[in-house]
Amino acid sequence: MNKIKVNMLSIADVIKGQGVETAYNELTGLLDKYGKDDIDFVKNKGLNYDIMHMHTVNPISYIKQRLTKGTTLTYVHFMPNSLEGTLKLPKFCLKVYSWWVKKCYLKSDYLVVVNPEYIQDMVDMGYDRNKIFYIPNIVSSDKFKVFSKKENLNYRRKYGYSKDDFIVICVGQLHKAKGVLDFIEIAKNNPDIKFIWVGGFNFGPLMEGYKKIKEVYNNPYPNLRFTGIVDRSEVNTLLNISDVFFLPSYYESFGLVVLEAAFTNKPIVLRDLEIYRSIYNDNYLCGKNNKEFIKLIRLLKDDKKIYNKYVNCSKKIKVMYNEKSIYNKWKKLYSSIKR
Repeated sequence: MNKIKVNMLSIADVIKGQGVETAYNELTGLLDKYGKDDIDFVKNKGLNYDIMHMHTVNPISYIKQRLTKGTTLTYVHFMPNSLEGTLKLPKFCLKVYSWWVKKCYLKSDYLVVVNPEYIQDMVDMGYDRNKIFYIPNIVSSDKFKVFSKKENLNYRRKYGYSKDDFIVICVGQLHKAKGVLDFIEIAKNNPDIKFIWVGGFNFGPLMEGYKKIKEVYNNPYPNLRFTGIVDRSEVNTLLNISDVFFLPSYYESFGLVVLEAAFTNKPIVLRDLEIYRSIYNDNYLCGKNNKEFIKLIRLLKDDKKIYNKYVNCSKKIKVMYNEKSIYNKWKKLYSSIKR
């Protein structure tokens, strides 16, 4: 059988520390790991390929899709209005960006969405339901794995924590929509718990809430640590030494960091967003406000039975997002849409 020729088009690695960059690296790694016998896979090459897969919308990739004789496929990581509340840009710029993203989606032969909730959104924009597929993001079990107790203790000491410290961690960009200010407020009011935020100001002063967050970033509370942008191996280490993963984000398309936390067997606390329910089922705790978040974090801290229950819930998430099963979804899709 001839291999399927796939050209992956992306500029996701231009700005480090974004979820889209992580998703791109994970998908290309997945195809490298499992697709050697089935898929002839390249990145950002020419036009002569069976599938022109635009992983990140950008002008060069869009032009290549328009010129190719192959099938065009675009990955929908976010909705066209996703920058609203994230970056401080003029309304005109936000409208142009929204128009551009929508155009990229609607011109593609097929779409893959990272969240099933997006299917109806794309249909409402006028896209053919029969040409939309749901394939979730993936996390490599080679990169995110559980440390031994000895390794955990050694790394805790390295970062200045004791074995008795209760550590709550979040991973994400430092902007208002991620719930950073809520995370900071909770840390301030719970000095007996340690808090770590992993991530940086990817777009600098353009990010919503930059000034206020930057003030605390430069002078954090004694129990609060900001690591800045770190490589993924260190993210795995920091997740392992922590006790709870807590993401108070107001908006997510998938929440790849949630999957990373699950792969390290951490109980997960999220904001009560509808978008999570179809992805992670009921395998996490959720709250609507800081009062509820504190209650849930303290419940996990004080009740070992509840804590272990949600460790097991994270293990269930790992099974749901098995690498080989996700690869088979991509292989099946590529095979079915190849001209």
